[in-house]
Amino acid sequence: MGWYMTSDLDRFLAAAGDYLKSRAAENALLLSAAQTALDAQQSTLDAQDPRDGQAAGESAEGPGPLFGWWDPPDGSGPRGAFLHEPSVPLLIAGRAPETAAALAAALAKAGRFVRGVDGPASAADAFAAAWSQRAGLAIRVHGHSRVYRLTQTPSAETGPAGRFRMATAADRALLVTWLRAFGTEVGELTGSPEAAADDLLSYGGAAFWEVAGDPVSMAATTRPVARTVRISMMYTPPEHRRNGYAAAVMLAVSRAALDGQMREVVLITEENRPQRLAARLGYELIGERAELRFGPPTGPQSRLATGPQPRLATGPQPRLRG
Repeated sequence: MGWYMTSDLDRFLAAAGDYLKSRAAENALLLSAAQTALDAQQSTLDAQDPRDGQAAGESAEGPGPLFGWWDPPDGSGPRGAFLHEPSVPLLIAGRAPETAAALAAALAKAGRFVRGVDGPASAADAFAAAWSQRAGLAIRVHGHSRVYRLTQTPSAETGPAGRFRMATAADRALLVTWLRAFGTEVGELTGSPEAAADDLLSYGGAAFWEVAGDPVSMAATTRPVARTVRISMMYTPPEHRRNGYAAAVMLAVSRAALDGQMREVVLITEENRPQRLAARLGYELIGERAELRFGPPTGPQSRLATGPQPRLATGPQPRLRG
């Protein structure tokens, strides 16, 4: 028993799918990533020439995604899972530090290159400490966040003037502008805003709060997976802030998700965001996540005439208080 690894996404979902879905709110990021990988795999198969013998999961540029699950000694079924795409941080499901530390050894043995780790704080800390020790890399804290799940029907509280509506194709230009502004503001300019806007419009994943016919705030949700959606972003232009529009669109999106027969609605926010708004709208804190990145080697530094260079700090990251 221990970590099982495969590049076969179908095998991974057959083995760990029920475990991930049984904790869908907690595992929303990994579920969404697995669904994205599944969609990409299908697109590749649809476009692939039957005469091309390259296997799914392989890439001309290097190794493709790797998936895995942890089986405990008692054989009671998976108690953890991961998805590793070399270009982005490792995603871990499961909070047990000992299994996360063991994963570092398993990935090192498999010859994988890990840029960082994103998971429950205790598991991310344990993996980072073990990987840092093996690879001789420094650990850099990229972010801490809180995970909330909707536990009660949002109240129809009185909010600011205006109305809620879903984004349409006519809003594409505005969506692109706001997505680019959001990415610049949070320092996460990944991918093309144009492609992101088209994807959101394809499944009804973007919505606005508008006043007098003009959008003043927006929220986006992920594609439904296991009857679970995550509010992936909220953005209000600076000139419209401090008017309650963000709360209004978040409340409306939450209610629309429930009306659409979603079982779980998840919100992941930065650690320094106040909890009062989430609690008022029916969200309950269920966990904390840490995203850690690995830096340059921390081996002996070249000496200057004045003496040795200081070493970068390594070791476990400080844990968050519950």
